[in-house]
Formats: sequence, C-alpha cells, structure tokens
Amino acid sequence: MTDHATPHAPADPFAEVSAETPAETPEEHEARLARRRARRGAAARWATATLVFALAGTGAALAVTAPERTDLPGLATPGDGRYTFPPLTLPPLPSGSSAPDRTGRNVLHTADLRYLLLPAPKEAGGTLTPALYPIPTAAATASPSASATPAPSPTASPSASASPSTAPSGQAPAEWVTCDAILAEQQDPAKLRELLLRDACRAATVREWTASDGTRTQIRLLRFGASFESWDVFSALRSDARSKALPGAKTTSHGVWDTVEGVHLDAQESSATGAKGTPTARIAYLGASDLVAVITMTNPDGVPAAAFRQVVTLQSDLLA
Repeated sequence: MTDHATPHAPADPFAEVSAETPAETPEEHEARLARRRARRGAAARWATATLVFALAGTGAALAVTAPERTDLPGLATPGDGRYTFPPLTLPPLPSGSSAPDRTGRNVLHTADLRYLLLPAPKEAGGTLTPALYPIPTAAATASPSASATPAPSPTASPSASASPSTAPSGQAPAEWVTCDAILAEQQDPAKLRELLLRDACRAATVREWTASDGTRTQIRLLRFGASFESWDVFSALRSDARSKALPGAKTTSHGVWDTVEGVHLDAQESSATGAKGTPTARIAYLGASDLVAVITMTNPDGVPAAAFRQVVTLQSDLLA
C-alpha cells in the first residue's frame, strides 16, 4: 500500500505579514515630537495671520465707507454746483382738508402757500434744521385775497391776519407779494397782466437767495382758483413770456430729468454763456394743479446745470 501524503493548503497571498516594529530610540522619539510641535505652531501662526488680515480688511472697509467720499484724500470729486438743503417737509393741512391727488377728486393746494417754497440752501446762509411749521389756523391758511373784493385781483395783498403768529423753527416763511409783481420781470407784461386778471390769481409768494458761487435764485408761486386757470397762465409763460433775465432765451431739453409725476415742466436757458461755459440764466416754469411756479437762476459766470436741475426737481417735489 502506498502512503499518500496529506496535501498542504496553498499559502494565502493576501495574508497579513506581521513584523515587529523596531523600538524608537529616545532621540527619534524626541525628534518626532519636535516635528509635531512645529506643525502645530505653523498652523497656529497661519490661523493668527488669517484672522489679522481679516480684521485689517474689515477695518479698512469701514474706514473707507464710513466717511463721505469727498473727505477721503484722492477720492474727492469736484463740486458740480449742487446745493445742500435741509430735509424737506410738507406743511400741515388745515383741519378737514386733504392733500392734492392725481385722480381729479381733489386738485387744490390748501396748505400755506409760503411753506410750499423751497428753503434757502446752506450755501446761501440757510439752516439745515428741518422746518417745524406752526399749527394752521383759519386766518393763517385763508387766501390772502379772501378779504378783498369778491372778484380777485392780481394786485390783492395779504391781510395782516394772514401771517401765522409764530414762524417755524429753522426756516423763515417766504414773503407774500402781489400777483402782478411778476410783471416787472417781463419784457412785455401786457398779455400776462390780462391773464392774471382773467384767471383771477388768488395769491402769490416769493423766495430769493444768492449762493456763495454767485448764483442768484428766485422762486415765485402763483395760486389760482382752479387747475384750468393756472394752466392758461402756465401755457402763456412757457410759450410767449419773454423774461428780462433771459435775453434770447431758448428751450432746453429735460427729457433725461427725473421729472415729478403730476407737475408740468418747461425749462429755458439764455443764449449767452459765462466764463464757465454755461448759460448765464436759466428759467423753469412749473404747473401743478392750481399752482404755477417760476424759477429763475442767474449768474454772470454761468449757472451750473446740476444746481438748476436740483432746485427745479426739489421744488417740484414740494408741489406734487
């Protein structure tokens, strides 16, 4: 009988081969710990540097954005002639009246006409304190010509009782003037005088100032009894009026302006230019419901376009 040897199982090629890890010497152990400490120190330094840069960037951003651009060296932009006005506020309305709207149900301005005029800017000695208006009373809000004859006259002047007992803080009220005061500024006042009589101008007021750049600004407001009456005068002014301040006047485009809804605008400028290369006079006619505004700005060196546009837009905001 032949003996058969017991077959041996093949060796597993994937079997884990165990080997004893040689023991570290004290020098190797100390070197390994030193490398670990170095890596941790480097990571801490990078984290600290990142935090410092983040804080520095945030501080720089705040330092740049907090002050006005014009206060930063190298970033100041040349002035374009715009003025600094106080925050605009609307005067209170008499008890029982509502603000004008654009639906046709209420189209008359019932507030004190003098407080619908744009205040003088800082550059003309004006204050930046917002106006605080007196509480309106029947005497203060009545039409200046209410005590006159039944047929309103453009020369009617306000009665003494038309002035509020106290003026608003931070802004002196504008002056009441006669409706025909505007005639003195016209080269041919006859037609306008006829319109003021026919359409029964009820009241008028004016504010004037001269800014530090030499630009003189005058704003007139005329009040009528109905919107169709004021429209007659507005149409005549923009098409036929020849102001003494604008010899050789020509209409200027205002299509790119942010015009105010509900306020009609016609802007004109003189053909003469000043040292700055801009017109020496600019004028704007505004029609807002029962009111007509005439804004005249003159300067022998030239009226800045930005200042003119700013004044016209802000005055329109008060009338809208």
